[in-house]
Amino acid sequence: MSGGILRNQGRKTKPAKPDKPYPEYPLTPHASGKWCKKVRGKLHYFGSWDDPDGALNEWLAKQDTIRAGGDPNFGQGDHDIDWLVNEFLESKNQQKEQGDLSQRAFNDYFAACQRITEFFGKQRLLATIDAPDFGRFRASFPSTWGPSSINNAIARSSAVFNFAYNVGGVDRPIRFGPNFKRVSKKRQRLHRATKPQKLFTAAEVHKLVDEAPFQVRAMILLGLNAGYGNADCGRLLIPMIDFKRNWLEDLRTKTGIERAAWLWPETVDAIQYAIANRYPTAPSSLEDHVFITKRRQAWFHDDGSADPLSQAFARLRDKVLVEPVVKKLVESGADAKKARKEQLARYNGVGFYALRHTFETIAGNSKDQVAVNHVMGHCDDSMAAVYREGIDQKRIKEVCQFVRKWWLAGKPKATKRKTEK
Repeated sequence: MSGGILRNQGRKTKPAKPDKPYPEYPLTPHASGKWCKKVRGKLHYFGSWDDPDGALNEWLAKQDTIRAGGDPNFGQGDHDIDWLVNEFLESKNQQKEQGDLSQRAFNDYFAACQRITEFFGKQRLLATIDAPDFGRFRASFPSTWGPSSINNAIARSSAVFNFAYNVGGVDRPIRFGPNFKRVSKKRQRLHRATKPQKLFTAAEVHKLVDEAPFQVRAMILLGLNAGYGNADCGRLLIPMIDFKRNWLEDLRTKTGIERAAWLWPETVDAIQYAIANRYPTAPSSLEDHVFITKRRQAWFHDDGSADPLSQAFARLRDKVLVEPVVKKLVESGADAKKARKEQLARYNGVGFYALRHTFETIAGNSKDQVAVNHVMGHCDDSMAAVYREGIDQKRIKEVCQFVRKWWLAGKPKATKRKTEK
């Protein structure tokens, strides 16, 4: 196995490797805590550092098979968790390098492998893991997790253990048992009912647009006008926009599905202002990007690190939609701390991506769901989609106009246009 990805990340200090028991000892200490031997360009691992005799006996028993190019572990069931997570991550790393997996998705798998290793232990043999273990593993998930987090953890963990059988690490599929299942759809609905709707009113969007810095203003309008999310805005390139026709066309990165939108005049003005006032001295890799942060970086990071747009939008939302209400409540005699807590709870989880939810919700009332799906970049697995070879651009424009009409009708009477920031 090349690499050893899980072992080699996040470690601050490495333990000192032991010396060989005697000069002629055929094995070498490896940073994983095991003894190893390279044969035919591949490393093979044996017993732990504290058992050099056991490692040697294992090497002597398998050396003929290894030198002949065979699998020394076939049928012997001695692959462990350490072997599994590193082989799995090596495979996912290859997919990432080939462009079939995003850095963020790889990071999610990496975190799942860390969780598996922490629970089962590196040296736990795969052949000894069975259904009751997975029941206890699921019970170890943090109590603060919601259904989505639980379901994602189960899906990724299942992918890791299914990989073991697919690559011959175990001679039978690993049984997960009845207690390692996704949260039911009923429980998901009940949980969702306890959370705030990820939806903005037209008046709220007007307030956000009026108070937003110029780049965030343009991105808010893109979210409501074209169903754009954080990543879509951060990756938006100038060549994607036809300013003569007010037309935006690209592939949604997440799905690889074609999408398009007719841009409102307000959106076009905001985008053009953002382009004209981009921060100078940005790296050449961002020269075609519509939006560039003050730090001369993209507004979205594929590596899963902090999302500048989410942070900027949260600050704006609290300033515009939370604090004014808190101020009025305090003036009427309410407790400031309690009032702020209640208002923050109203927008808990309602971030920039809620604009995409809002577009889908309002546009759905246009009664042209096919056109709505095209703007959103949704994957349509229906038979009709298989036969559909295109869509009239007029339908797309009508959907975008429908949402604009809703937005303009909800403009607060007292709202005045702010000067550019």
